[in-house]
Amino acid sequence: MNKVLAICQGLPELRVAQGDTLIAEGVRTDRMYVLKSGAFEIVRNGVRIVLISETGAFLGEISALLGSAPTASAVATVESTVLVVDNASAAVKTRPEITLAIAQLLARRLSAVTAYLVDIKRQYADSNTHLAMMDQVLGNLIAVHPDEIKTGSERGDVPDY
Repeated sequence: MNKVLAICQGLPELRVAQGDTLIAEGVRTDRMYVLKSGAFEIVRNGVRIVLISETGAFLGEISALLGSAPTASAVATVESTVLVVDNASAAVKTRPEITLAIAQLLARRLSAVTAYLVDIKRQYADSNTHLAMMDQVLGNLIAVHPDEIKTGSERGDVPDY
């Protein structure tokens, strides 16, 4: 059995039909989910970000850690089953095994983004294109203090995100 599923054994299950929204962007519920089977498309401001299909993956973990509304929606791409962590913001404080699993997931994501940043720096460092600036943009995003992050776009022709 998957390590995360083992940790979350005994939590209530929820079946989600294909096309149904499990997590709605901007709608706070204080729930977090663990994928038992199926797949979810993560969509932010109408843009598909990623497909989550790994058994044991967390959904809504960032909101639980930050005590905030979700910054993206999770929509089932096939019939799916998740385990439900109610009172997620309290669970990440009182269940260190869940918090560690989330921290490991977020560390893997950060490692992947950092590897991508290094690749961009190598490929475009000497170019005179807008891609040469991407290393600075991503580097600044990685180093920014969370309280300084303001979501949205400064451009009037681009919707807030």
